[in-house]
Amino acid sequence: MAALEPTGLGPELEIIDLTGETTASEGGECHEEEDLSDVSPDGPDAASRAQLRTAIYTVPEARLRDVLADLVDRAPAVYRALAKELITVNPATRVVVPRWETCASCGETYDVNADDGEEECVFHPGDLEVNEAKFLDWDEDCHGPVDSAHNRDEYPRNFSWSCCNGDGMAEGCVNGRHNAAVHKKRRLA
Repeated sequence: MAALEPTGLGPELEIIDLTGETTASEGGECHEEEDLSDVSPDGPDAASRAQLRTAIYTVPEARLRDVLADLVDRAPAVYRALAKELITVNPATRVVVPRWETCASCGETYDVNADDGEEECVFHPGDLEVNEAKFLDWDEDCHGPVDSAHNRDEYPRNFSWSCCNGDGMAEGCVNGRHNAAVHKKRRLA
């Protein structure tokens, strides 16, 4: 961490490396060699696990995806573990598909392998509409449009569902099976 390096400028100055980076790659990025000497042979201790969990929860999502993709390519055990958690085989088509889907009806993430029955998905089939009578003093020139995502979140009781007339806080009025949302194809630039 700290090293005394001769500078030729009089008394030796202590240079402290706060980055922890040890080598530079071609792109100028530095990568530290793995030093797992503090990890016990039986696995990481509770403090190490807590630090890693904190890092996982705070790292930007794109960076976490890059790290996982790299680990899948380098470590067969990571590949097997992630494949078990994230993909499955569609029995009808025998094609490998994502294990977790987002329901088009209720917006929840669900396991396509789980047989949760007919009543797992709870949703409103109608539209969330503005109740104009509850926005009497609202001036769209001053406050902006009444029907906005912000107002739906901020004033849910001022909106009602067209399917059941429940307000924006009402739980879904229809129960059914989860339906996978249609994935939009994106172009990679």
